[in-house]
Amino acid sequence: MICMRRGASPGAAARQPKSPALFLSGFLLALPLLALGDSQQTPTIGVWPTLRPHFYGTRSISEEGDALMNVEAPGSTPDPSATPVTIHFGEGLAATLKQVRVIIDNNPSPLVATFDMSPTLPVDQIDLRVRIDRFTSVRAIAETTDGHLEMRSTWVNASGGCSTPPSASSGGTLGEIRFRPSAGGKVLQVSIRHPNNSGFQIDPRTGDAIAPHFISHITLRAGEKTVLAADTGISISENPTLRIAARTPLPAPLTVEATDVPTQARYTATWNP
Repeated sequence: MICMRRGASPGAAARQPKSPALFLSGFLLALPLLALGDSQQTPTIGVWPTLRPHFYGTRSISEEGDALMNVEAPGSTPDPSATPVTIHFGEGLAATLKQVRVIIDNNPSPLVATFDMSPTLPVDQIDLRVRIDRFTSVRAIAETTDGHLEMRSTWVNASGGCSTPPSASSGGTLGEIRFRPSAGGKVLQVSIRHPNNSGFQIDPRTGDAIAPHFISHITLRAGEKTVLAADTGISISENPTLRIAARTPLPAPLTVEATDVPTQARYTATWNP
């Protein structure tokens, strides 16, 4: 079942996103990796040793126990520009989630997304599609309401995901939002029509570089409660898609708001069964 409703207000006083600053920070940190060349297919640690103290200082991070949390992605992705990543949260973690960061170590912009979660509406699973530029570790770090940190990661072998030209199907109405809820109301998939240009792509028709143009913030509300608020960036694939599985049915109406960079346009849609 797909329901659509779209609204945009390019000149509106939009929420100032954190993503541009984080994007620039991540890009500068990753410059030494770019110098290695795209042909390198030996996995490296990447920028995680630099990002870890930046985000978490010297705090302890647990990395054991798939029952509590795990990250799934194809070991060798058939499409590096739209690689599926799934993060599972066990019952002992989902109910206390405060924040989740997704980091792709060897991408030009390693910080994929930062999800601020709501413990009042526990989420068991987050699915997204990402760009992967080279052989890398894909990791998710979860923080609970009491400050506990859990991290899980997986290796993905890929090449050139951040520079893949836009697809032929990239047309359509910019900012169009589609909902695909499950019959029981516990699972929701949201898709946003947007090129999410990375800034590393070349227009195959003109040979010119394509400027960065991406969704920088997504908020999902169920009824009167915010399920999650995500700062996102250029490592999210074209036509960003987010799928969540909640512990209990999500109360209607379901509302999504998305912010565009650099225009600061805001797109919003509501689904009500």
